[in-house]
Amino acid sequence: MRRSLLLVGALVCAGGRLVAQVDTTAKPKPKVGADTTQGPADTTAKRDTTPPDTIEHFLPGFAPAVPAGPLPRGERWRFTVDSLVMSNITTLGDLLAHIPGVYVVRGGWFGAPEIAVYGGQGPLGLEVYWDGVPYLPVGRDSVWLDPARIPLAPLERIDVLVLPATLRVYLVSLQAHSTIPRTQVRISTGQASIAQYRGGFAKRWGSGVGMSLSADYRNINGFEGSSTTGFNDVDLWLKLEYERSPHFGVSVQTLSSTWNRSGATGLVDSWKQRRLDQLFQAFAASRDDGLGPRATLTLARAQVTGDTVVSDRSRYQGQLEISETRSRATVGVVARLSGATRPFRVDAYAAWHPLSFVTLSADARRSYYGAKGHGNRAHVAGSLALPLGFSVRGEASRVEDFNVPIDPADSFQMANDYAAYLRWDTKKITLEAGQVRRDPYRPVGFAAGIRPVAFLGATPQSTYLSVFVGLRPLSGVQVSGWYFDPRTGGGDFEPPTHARISATFFSKFWRVYRSGAFSLRGEYAIESWSRGLGGRDSSGAQIPLGPATFAETNIQLRIGDFTGYWMTRNYNGMRGSYVTGLGYPKRVQYYGVQWFFNN
Repeated sequence: MRRSLLLVGALVCAGGRLVAQVDTTAKPKPKVGADTTQGPADTTAKRDTTPPDTIEHFLPGFAPAVPAGPLPRGERWRFTVDSLVMSNITTLGDLLAHIPGVYVVRGGWFGAPEIAVYGGQGPLGLEVYWDGVPYLPVGRDSVWLDPARIPLAPLERIDVLVLPATLRVYLVSLQAHSTIPRTQVRISTGQASIAQYRGGFAKRWGSGVGMSLSADYRNINGFEGSSTTGFNDVDLWLKLEYERSPHFGVSVQTLSSTWNRSGATGLVDSWKQRRLDQLFQAFAASRDDGLGPRATLTLARAQVTGDTVVSDRSRYQGQLEISETRSRATVGVVARLSGATRPFRVDAYAAWHPLSFVTLSADARRSYYGAKGHGNRAHVAGSLALPLGFSVRGEASRVEDFNVPIDPADSFQMANDYAAYLRWDTKKITLEAGQVRRDPYRPVGFAAGIRPVAFLGATPQSTYLSVFVGLRPLSGVQVSGWYFDPRTGGGDFEPPTHARISATFFSKFWRVYRSGAFSLRGEYAIESWSRGLGGRDSSGAQIPLGPATFAETNIQLRIGDFTGYWMTRNYNGMRGSYVTGLGYPKRVQYYGVQWFFNN
């Protein structure tokens, strides 16, 4: 911009000097008798040859609906668009498998159920928010969420808050900020006649109106006699928004997911349904920089139709959030109205960075269930920065709530959970080790669709060792992994010595293209666990789990905005499975390309 302004100024000055020279030139006097009468001026308009404005402009939008912070170091895990493209992540279940202590109960491969178990508290262990609104389980299974059925195509960011016994997942939908259209295409194939076609478009106009849309189609024929059955999925998403300035904006979005999965007797249930989510949001803010008071109003509806087992169902939500953000602190309150099972809920949160080495955060919730009563939850965390890159973090959670409020037979439960971590961050090493202690808890039931497991057994008071390590010995080389082990106690799908380790090579070394245009990434990852507990069957008998070790590879090539990928799951041909009685196909491959365009 400085060079452009200087060039324009030079041209203006040069033009001024040229005009001055012309003005000082003596004009010849007309000859006597010469006709000095001038004819009428030519008023014919010439065609405007000035090209239209092609400069890219970026307009303001909604602030991401994630905890504003400041948060203690290590509590938040953030996944950006590049994290979703340049990785093995194809579903939300794949993403959660990167979090220490999470066991993803995979009913099979592509299209199969992927239930995330964490914290020993059943469905309370996973909370999912779509643009700040709870993403509720609706339909045949109105208790457990299947993360594999939550579309990732409309998302630009995912934040995961790791609490002592709960994962809070915040999904942030795409926003159109640029006046230059951005489109994407993804085409994938693989074994068992896998087919995936994805298209997307986003654009913002100078008036403040923006539009984003995506369409995703996936299909697999499945493997005969296995739990990886035939599957078909169509996700359609549309978002319209208007933000003329950072002070006010509205948005409307609709997400339609239609999926049909074939069943296998005694393994997985057949399942067909269509889920429609609609969301209206409006915000008002006092300042341009994101600080100051802010209010956000949200109205949402989730509807399930076409299920062959249950009738059509709808869930409505309305919420109002009021917050105040300062340079070192954030405070806010959210009031939510929902259906008959959760009529009213109030959430409050605060975060404070009083000193450069101290960070504090807290949140609390009170839920009213009508005549059934109410429930409370609270969580506090704090971190202290120490010399030489060290830091410590402590957390405590309190639960006084019903596990499944819609179940009349569900009983009130209480639990106190604690966690303490020591972290070390340097240029070459990230190391975090901690201990988690959880109170006894009795989870209710299990996710529908996975036949062998009917419910989870009670979890005794348990103590866990949690370790995460990231090593960067050379430029472009990274070794990372986590280890989670119940030292005492432990429940279903909390196997001892559960670990995930990956070695990644990432480089931009090929300089034939402009710097940074070429990227090559290769990853080899292993997930392994020892013998443990795998839930209970319909008779109440304990189902064993493991031991098992699964390896996978992922190779990706990027040139500019073009990415080609090739993934192989169960690379070592393991005969085990994530659920006893459900097999997992050997050396299954999934490959394709994804391309972004700015035009």
